[in-house]
Amino acid sequence: MLALTCTGAWAGTRYIDGISDQSLPEWDGSFAGSPFANFFRSRWAREAAGQISLARYVLQWDAIAEGSTGAHAGGDYRERFEAWLVDVRSLGLTPVVALTSYDHVYPRSPVEYRAGLEAILNRASAIGYPINYVEPWNEPNGQGSEDSVSAAAFANNANDVCGRFASCTVVAGDFEDRSSALAYAQEYEQALSFSPGIWGVHPYVSVQSHSNKNLLRLISALRAGGADRQIWFTEIGALYCARGRVRGEARQASDASYLVNTLLRDPALAPTHVFYYGFLFGDRASAPCRASGGEDSELYGSSGAPRAAAEVLLRPVGAGEQSAREAQEWPRWNRAASLMLDAPPVSRGER
Repeated sequence: MLALTCTGAWAGTRYIDGISDQSLPEWDGSFAGSPFANFFRSRWAREAAGQISLARYVLQWDAIAEGSTGAHAGGDYRERFEAWLVDVRSLGLTPVVALTSYDHVYPRSPVEYRAGLEAILNRASAIGYPINYVEPWNEPNGQGSEDSVSAAAFANNANDVCGRFASCTVVAGDFEDRSSALAYAQEYEQALSFSPGIWGVHPYVSVQSHSNKNLLRLISALRAGGADRQIWFTEIGALYCARGRVRGEARQASDASYLVNTLLRDPALAPTHVFYYGFLFGDRASAPCRASGGEDSELYGSSGAPRAAAEVLLRPVGAGEQSAREAQEWPRWNRAASLMLDAPPVSRGER
């Protein structure tokens, strides 16, 4: 089955082209006056010859049921989403939304889920920036905490809603690449009423362990119905700090190098898009990283200074692909990776 995916033509991206950052509206305290937002616009955004063309946001599924006094980065779920949408539009990025539950209140039925999604799509259209892609449920086998059949029911409803709205496309799955992901994904796919053209995966285990064993098995199964199915890395980050333990810039850069120089160059994977989580934590603060929970995968420190991983992931201006020299920029960290294997990542809540 793996051999079927190893085609001669390259169909994937070789660099990060999406941003998944919950803190974007509050970079430097306020996106509107943020020096980092200006830097991102001039250096990372595709409109300025950068590499980022898509933006992803993980949203509370019933956010629109909350009140709103307008877009506000420090407001409730709805106001923060509205602020994100306005700011992403200013960057000229294509919006992608994934649904989840942060407050441990879950849809009681597919009908309730459907109403929540329709409200989100209607609100985005009213703001003037319709959602292009919908991920029905974020990490159902991890942070999203849903059984495979329920998660598939959400996907079935999302596919029907997007068909009626004629403005969005479903990205199914959003699976973490845990060892148990293959069985979960097979149950999920069996419960689907449609055949997804796009599957999302989160290869955190692969990047931390520098091993694609879980990921290859998972993607092979997802592509079993057709080699033309796209694979998106809808969320991935290289960890600077994990569960209260500072791993440091060298190990974060090592993971980033493994991502771009190994995973993205493997024709058996060939992801069409890759979203990085995240760039700069909001309000000039450091991402919380405690033994009880929390991880820091930011590419820039709280001062806005780039970490080593940012230089690994940042495509040189005007360069279509990395040169051989750039691909070897961090070999010392790659060689040391086998001595630095981490346990599989734990679930991440909203930061």
